[in-house]
Amino acid sequence: MKKKFLAAAGVIIAVLVLTSGLWLTAYGRFLVVDEKPAKCDAIVVLGGETVPRVGKSVELFKEGYGDKIIMSGGGRLTTKLAEADLMLMEARDLGVDPSAVLLERESESTYENAVLVKQIVMEKRINSFLLVTSNYHTRRARQIFNKVFDGTGVRIITVSASDPKFRPDYWWKSGEGQQKALTELANIVVYWIKY
Repeated sequence: MKKKFLAAAGVIIAVLVLTSGLWLTAYGRFLVVDEKPAKCDAIVVLGGETVPRVGKSVELFKEGYGDKIIMSGGGRLTTKLAEADLMLMEARDLGVDPSAVLLERESESTYENAVLVKQIVMEKRINSFLLVTSNYHTRRARQIFNKVFDGTGVRIITVSASDPKFRPDYWWKSGEGQQKALTELANIVVYWIKY
């Protein structure tokens, strides 16, 4: 009995090792949601990895996909600046008029991003927006925003901002890729349980 168990375990381990590239790639691709952009009322960009996210939101804005950009991020970078303030500076440096930007400066998590952005969206009567975040963060962000906005009739299209440190097809080959993928897995589980 023990020999059969060890043989079966050996076969399972061998199959997992031999197919690891397939299932690790599948997981990396699972994390990324990148829907085709369409004209919306606004573009919502989440704080975090701000440079690629802001860059993607500005690109979409300049291509006419939204009339306003909502920058959501309350993480305090200094006693005076929230993440959203830094994102505004980045967007301005990329040629966006600050009058086209709305700031949400209080959120400290993806769930809070969604709740506080919803207040702005409802107040400003925004009917649709592009949700821009890092590629590895898109699946969880979409799930949270869809849940928070459920029943509002607001259309949300999730657009991925490529993160140079996370490549879906070979994330496990770099320490930073591993950290992002595994942290995101833990966050997906926590959000699924908590919300």
